[in-house]
Amino acid sequence: MKRVGLILVGLIVLVVAVALVRTLTLSAPDAGSTAEVAPITIDAEAVANRLGEAIRIKTLSTQFAREEKRAPFVDFRNWAEATYPAFHAAASREIISKYSLFYTWPGSDTSLEPILLMSHMDVVPIAPGTEQDWEEDPFSGKVADGFIWGRGAIDDKSSLIAILEGAEYLASQGYQPRRTVHFFFGHDEEVGGPSGAQKMAPLLQERGIRLHWVADEGGVVADGLVPGVAGPVALVGVAEKGYVTLDLTASAQGGHSSMPPGATAIGRLSTAIDRLENTPFAGGIEGPVADMLDAIAPSVPFGTRFALANRWLTGPVVESSLRSNPTMAAAMATTIAPTMIGAGVKENVLPQSASAKVNFRIHPRDTVESIVAHVTAAIDDENVKVSVFNPGREASAVSSTESEGFQILAQTIQDTFEGAVVAPNLVVGGTDARQFELVSDNVYRFIPIILGPSDTSRFHGTNERVTVENMGQAVQFYVRLIERGSK
Repeated sequence: MKRVGLILVGLIVLVVAVALVRTLTLSAPDAGSTAEVAPITIDAEAVANRLGEAIRIKTLSTQFAREEKRAPFVDFRNWAEATYPAFHAAASREIISKYSLFYTWPGSDTSLEPILLMSHMDVVPIAPGTEQDWEEDPFSGKVADGFIWGRGAIDDKSSLIAILEGAEYLASQGYQPRRTVHFFFGHDEEVGGPSGAQKMAPLLQERGIRLHWVADEGGVVADGLVPGVAGPVALVGVAEKGYVTLDLTASAQGGHSSMPPGATAIGRLSTAIDRLENTPFAGGIEGPVADMLDAIAPSVPFGTRFALANRWLTGPVVESSLRSNPTMAAAMATTIAPTMIGAGVKENVLPQSASAKVNFRIHPRDTVESIVAHVTAAIDDENVKVSVFNPGREASAVSSTESEGFQILAQTIQDTFEGAVVAPNLVVGGTDARQFELVSDNVYRFIPIILGPSDTSRFHGTNERVTVENMGQAVQFYVRLIERGSK
C-alpha cells in the first residue's frame, strides 16, 4: 500500500513538473525579422482632415437599391480620384455594379499571385432619436480634441482612407510593386454585399485570378479588452461565423380569452423558446480560439499562463471561465438569440398562431442544416414549426496562421504597434471577406484601429470616433503592408 502511495505521489510530482516546465518555457511565436524598421513620416493631422472629408460624404447603406440614395457613392468616387492622384495614375480602376470600386496596381512579375486589400464605403445610419446624444454631428467629420468624429470613423472609412493614403504615399514616390496589388472598396457591405463583393469574387474567378492572400476588416488592436493581458492585442480574424435566422411558429386553438384551452399558441411558443435557450450548442476550445489562447499565454500573469499552457490538465476549468465572458462564449459556440416575436390582434382574443424569429451566429463546427436539427430536437413539440427565414450563410473556412500572408500581417502589426501581441481570432460578425474564399485560401480580417473598453459601444453606435494619432499609425501600417506584400 505504501508503495502504491509513493507511486501516486511520484506521478503527481511528475505531472506538476511537466506543467511547470511547459509554463516557464512558453514563449511568444516568432514573428520573423527583428531588423530595425525604417521610419515612415506621415502627417497625421492632414490624414485626419481627409478622413473628415470622407465622413462628410453620406454613403449610407440601403437595404434596397434605390438609385436616388446612391449619389453619395459617386461623390465619394470622384473625391477619391481628386484626392489621391498618384495612386489613380499608377492603378487602373473598374466600377462594379455602378458603385463598388476595384483597382489593379500591376506588378512587374505577372507570374506571382496578386494580393487584395479591402474595405467598404458604406456606413450604417444613425439610430433615430439618438442624434442629440452625439458630442459632434455624426456626419461633420470634425477633427477635435485629438479625434476624428463621425459615422464610419471606426467602421470602416478609417481603414479605407488609410489604405488610400498608404497607396498614395508609395505611388507618389514612384514605387513599383513586384507582385500585383488589387484593392476592392464595396458599396453594400453593411447589407451583405449582394451587388459588391458577391459580384466581385466570381468575376475574379471567371478571369482565372487566384489571390495569394486577402486582407479585409475584422479584428482590431484591442487595448485593455483581452482579460489578463496588460498591453495591446492585435486580433487577426482567420475565420468568421455564419448567420441564419429561423422562424418558430406555434399553433393552438383560438377563441375567446374567457375560455382558454389547456395550451395556447403564445404559451407553446414561450415554452419552445425557453427550451431552446436552455439547450445551448456544443462549445469547446479549438480552432481560432485555441490559437488565440496560445498566442496570448506568454503575456498573461503566471497563474493564468499555467492554466493556458496546460489545457490538457486544466481544460474544463479554462473553458468554464471563458464561458462567463460573453465575447469568448460567442467565439466558442453557435449563439442563440430570439430577436422578434408576434401574436394576437386583440387583448381578449386567443391567437391561433404565435411566431418568433431566432438569430444564430454559426460556429465553423456547425451548419444551417445541423442548426435546424438541433432546434427541432430541443423544442420537441410537433405544434411548433421550425423553418428557415432567410437563406443564411455557412461559417467561413479557417485560414492558416502559417501562410506568408499571415506572417506578413503579424510582422507589420508588430512593427507599427509597439508591444502588440498578435493573436488569431474568430470574427463573430460578417464581412465581405468571406466571398473571396472562391479565389483564395488565405483570407484575413484586421483593421489597424486601436479600441479600448470605452470604444466598443461606439461601433455602429453613438459617438463613433478614432484618434488622429491612430490614423497616422494606420497609414504607416498599410505602407509597410503594401511594400511587404508586393515583393
